Amino acid sequence: MRKSLAALLIFAFTVIGVSVASAHTVLIASNPAKGSIVKVLPRKIILKFADSLLTLAKRAINRVIVTDPHSKVVTTGKDLVKGAILTDPMNLVHPIVGIYKVSYRVSAQDGHIVTGSFTFRLQR
Repeated sequence: MRKSLAALLIFAFTVIGVSVASAHTVLIASNPAKGSIVKVLPRKIILKFADSLLTLAKRAINRVIVTDPHSKVVTTGKDLVKGAILTDPMNLVHPIVGIYKVSYRVSAQDGHIVTGSFTFRLQR
């Protein structure tokens, strides 16, 4: 009886865990791409997710920040969401050669917060 109950509980938690985890969105593409080497910085960072992102009037709940090799923020903070795509213009005044870090925090339509980061390199 105990073994059957334990097996049933393990099965239930496994099924519940899988269904909850599959509800969260994931980053599926970006420009610049994760780990890429670019010769010119794009005018804006573009992140594409598997699911549409949640928007709440004027509240900023989705955010992407790009920092240069000296940890200076090079995005404007004017994040724009269109469906599953999050963009933010980048300041291109004096781009520095080196590794740039992209960090994001988004909320999918299911309300779950997803965070992540990746890097790309500016090389001339």
